[in-house]
Amino acid sequence: MIRLLLDYKWVMLWAVVVIVLCCMPGQSFNKIPSYPGMDKLVHAGMFFVFCTLIYNGVLIQFKGRPTRWVPILIVSILGILFGLLTEALQLYIFTYRSGDWWDLFADSVGIGMSGFAYLLFYVKRK
Repeated sequence: MIRLLLDYKWVMLWAVVVIVLCCMPGQSFNKIPSYPGMDKLVHAGMFFVFCTLIYNGVLIQFKGRPTRWVPILIVSILGILFGLLTEALQLYIFTYRSGDWWDLFADSVGIGMSGFAYLLFYVKRK
């Protein structure tokens, strides 16, 4: 059990960072230069890193010999659930933030990009 937690330690750390960032007031980011759509790019990037770290844990856990579709299915479901959690937190708990379906869509794009990178670089072709 401890070994399993150690394999995914970076995922857990990144999840805490994402939750902290999603729970900060929007005014905290006013000093950062912005452009239209940057919020969606940040969401996609955060979830790309989140799922890539999960895939890294999968590679460590299976000693570099992962299967093809099972990790993609599980990581995609975990990513979507985590995206729903962050949007629900923003919508219902931290009312100074807003939950948005387009943010969840951007999260899904990051999840898909990570799954594509996993297939491209780590899964052996037959």
